[in-house]
Amino acid sequence: MAKRRPKKPMLKFPKRMQKKMIVMFTVVAALMIGLIGRLMYIEYTSGEKYEKIVLAQQGYDSQTIPYQRGDIVDAKGTVLATSIAVYNVILDCSVLNDDEKYVEPTINALVSCFPDLTSEQLYSYLKDSPDSRYIVLAKRLSYDTIQPFVNLQEERDEKGKLVNPYIKGVWFEKEYQRQYPYGKLASSVIGFTTSGNLGINGLENYYDDTLNGINGRQYGYLNSDSNFEKTIKPAVNGNTLVTTIDATIQSVVEKKIQEFNEAYTDGYREGEGGATRIGVLIMKPDNGDVLAMAQYPNYDLGNPWDLSEYYTQEEIDAMDDDARLEALNQLWQNICLTYTYEPGSTAKPFTVAAGLETGTLSTNDTFFCDGAEQLSGFTVKCVAYRKGGHGMQTLEQTLMNSCNDALMQMSYRIGAENFTEYQQIFGFGQKTNIDLPGESRTDSLIYTLDTTSQLSLATNAFGQNFNTTMIQLGTAFCSLVNGGKLYQPRVVSKITDQNGNTIQDISPTLLRETVSKTTSDTLKQYMYSTVTSGTGNTAKVDGYSMGGKTGTAQKVPRDGVNYLVSFIGFAPVDDPQLMIYCFVDEPNSQDQPHSTFAQNIVREILEEVLPYMNIYPDEETTGLHSGWDITGTDTGAAAVTDRVTGNIPEEEPEGTDDVPDTMEDIPGAGENNEENAENDGVNAEEAGTTSDNSE
Repeated sequence: MAKRRPKKPMLKFPKRMQKKMIVMFTVVAALMIGLIGRLMYIEYTSGEKYEKIVLAQQGYDSQTIPYQRGDIVDAKGTVLATSIAVYNVILDCSVLNDDEKYVEPTINALVSCFPDLTSEQLYSYLKDSPDSRYIVLAKRLSYDTIQPFVNLQEERDEKGKLVNPYIKGVWFEKEYQRQYPYGKLASSVIGFTTSGNLGINGLENYYDDTLNGINGRQYGYLNSDSNFEKTIKPAVNGNTLVTTIDATIQSVVEKKIQEFNEAYTDGYREGEGGATRIGVLIMKPDNGDVLAMAQYPNYDLGNPWDLSEYYTQEEIDAMDDDARLEALNQLWQNICLTYTYEPGSTAKPFTVAAGLETGTLSTNDTFFCDGAEQLSGFTVKCVAYRKGGHGMQTLEQTLMNSCNDALMQMSYRIGAENFTEYQQIFGFGQKTNIDLPGESRTDSLIYTLDTTSQLSLATNAFGQNFNTTMIQLGTAFCSLVNGGKLYQPRVVSKITDQNGNTIQDISPTLLRETVSKTTSDTLKQYMYSTVTSGTGNTAKVDGYSMGGKTGTAQKVPRDGVNYLVSFIGFAPVDDPQLMIYCFVDEPNSQDQPHSTFAQNIVREILEEVLPYMNIYPDEETTGLHSGWDITGTDTGAAAVTDRVTGNIPEEEPEGTDDVPDTMEDIPGAGENNEENAENDGVNAEEAGTTSDNSE
């Protein structure tokens, strides 16, 4: 039988020891309760204050993540404006000064990778601003420029260790810089941006909110375990504008304008370009799309502040801030929208259309032109005044020969009420509301029923003594040749996100019907004859059916010196696929009053644009204008013009300078021009000082 092991005696504290332990426990418990209470009090009364102090002592970082402004592309996706990533080189002096071993390797790396930096400059930053965490060493560098430094920072050996672990305190701040790949192309349409992604002029301004996005944010800090934690709120990039502009057509137009300028630079007016200003507008008649909108002068979107192309350095140096800004605003404005002028004979088809629509004219009507009309004691002359008039004119011949006398007689039949009503129907005096900024108001530059007299009605009938803009007249003309449908012109057809997903489709907007299809077809035939056998023959592209109307408008003061000449046309005749409108303001020639200046530009443009648009010849070729250049000069031995053979009536007789002598004395002539009610960026002096007297 096994023996039982004796029990170990229990450890007992003496009573004295027990009392001491109880006292000690009580004291510790009391202290703990007091400490907890104190902490609770501090948290309640000063918790936020101490939290900030703690956070300030931690490694903490917050950075803005910039958004990318949306692109502007043409109808076929060619990028016209975009934003590219660039980088600012930032020096954190506090990091380098934290450990001496970081200084030399970092400065050596910076100097070797960025030649514009010097070691003396960098050492001075460390000495003068030792605690600074944000010193910009270089701005807006491409990634290719900063890549050598990035490679040094990130270079690793075979074991994966950093080769240059002591390069510290340098980081790269990303932002975006606006870039325009094609320089001057469509500058008046696109516009540009300033710092802060603020759009100036053009689409950049009109769609500023659409193109801009929302900046993101990155928050980072060291937690209590010294682990780096960060929270990222990503940036929301801007949306892309898909425009109706065709970059190829636009480039052809601008090339031909440049050729014209080069041909006439230092002409009659030495030291000046080919004209004071030139505008060209191409639209699709069946929906109001703007295919091209170009002008002279224009500017480089990459350097919109440069005036050196149009002013000498002495002139620029003499400008104060206000004068310089005024010169820039004149350069930046889109003259297709802002410049107002009297349209001249390009308005005559609208008068004929108004008469046919109201039944006050018929296609069988004839009018006898004796060269002038006597109105209110004034003699208002026709182009054929010196020849004794055009004689008997049909409606078609009236447009072909641009007979002012016949148009004035038509105005008597049409009457002021019908005429002013149809001016409103065609949109004269109203903004078209195209999606571009700066369109001029012309409501105060036309006559109303209450202010119209027989004299103003007669002169308005042939395009004189009221003002319009290119976009206004071009839009109305599209309705004349498309069957009578007036569309609101547009430059943007769609808005997409950065991934190409459609955000918004902008459909063509049909505003109203201006004329019937019958009237439209009649006007197309009349204007076809004007191009084939009338004053518009110079614009004819061999092998293509075309219609159009010329204009030769004398500018105020009506002294027979300065003219604005123009041509508006369409092709092909049966199914117009494009409308083209060109004006040349004060051609640099001693003999200005000839719409052939504008017609030559139109012909040269269409010879390239029509085949590009897959519009095929619909007439037999005849060798017409073969070998002609932008000035209408025959550069080929075989070229013979119809004007030489006498088949084309002359636009202007000799001595055109004294044809408008009655107009300068006509009461009210040009009065509306003084009331240019708040034209956006266009003053009353600019906004309409022309009239048509030679056609």
